[in-house]
Amino acid sequence: MDTVKLAISRYELDHKIPPGDSFWPKFNAGFENTQVEVTAIMDAIYAGRAITTQHKDNWRTSANYLLGQHLALDFDSEDEQSTILHLEKDKFISKYASFIHTTISHKPETPRARVLFTLDAPIMQAKNYALAAQSLLWLFGAADRQCKDPVRFFYGAPGCDFEFLGNVLPLDTVKKLIASYQDTGSHEKRRTEHNYTVPPSQQEVADALKLIPSWGIAYDEWVQVLMGIHSAFGSDGLALAEAWADGKPREVQDKWRSFKDTGNVSGAVTVATVFGIAKRYGWSKTDAYVS
Repeated sequence: MDTVKLAISRYELDHKIPPGDSFWPKFNAGFENTQVEVTAIMDAIYAGRAITTQHKDNWRTSANYLLGQHLALDFDSEDEQSTILHLEKDKFISKYASFIHTTISHKPETPRARVLFTLDAPIMQAKNYALAAQSLLWLFGAADRQCKDPVRFFYGAPGCDFEFLGNVLPLDTVKKLIASYQDTGSHEKRRTEHNYTVPPSQQEVADALKLIPSWGIAYDEWVQVLMGIHSAFGSDGLALAEAWADGKPREVQDKWRSFKDTGNVSGAVTVATVFGIAKRYGWSKTDAYVS
């Protein structure tokens, strides 16, 4: 494989865009579909330009997805597990990753890194791309769960460190990984989310929430966390939810009023969902509440 199809931002950024910033519309419309060598992707990242999958109508949204020929995982544990030196030793990464680089949020004392995989052929359907991303997340439980969006963008990182591995991830390997994820990953998710038997205290939930980044998970999971808190504590949990959620003014209160007594209409979202998400971010007390 000589080139990769993806979209690269026109904007060179040295910081993350704050939530609600007026620049977001320009940013979302500022990606250009292209086909370049891996070294050009590295150059773009080094200059601070974000990357994402190719999309149409000059607007980055899942409905406009065209194709994706790269997958990426962010490792944000801010310890040795998020260093390039540690990640390059992983068998899957060393065999299939294209390169690893430190991210825009990286600091020597709190390391963060991204692993980028380039595929030997593009994934043409958004749902299949999302499945591919989810299967990688299942394989690497320490990675940032936000990476599953089919038009997920990844910030550039001006002056970042790189480790070039030069590998290609075959689409056939991705398909096998998806099959394994669907066979076993879904079962594990159900077990994690529904097998909690000890009623938790607000302090126990608060401890778990400390590890879940309110702006670092998908919006649907953000809502599920609120539902889980509501399911466990009802109106008594509103202050806890607001302290964690960091939402817009009255956003959490408005969501709260829409929730049923069991957390949602079906009652499927419980406080176990909160613990299940927290476990992905290293929450160490989860097993105490699993039968």
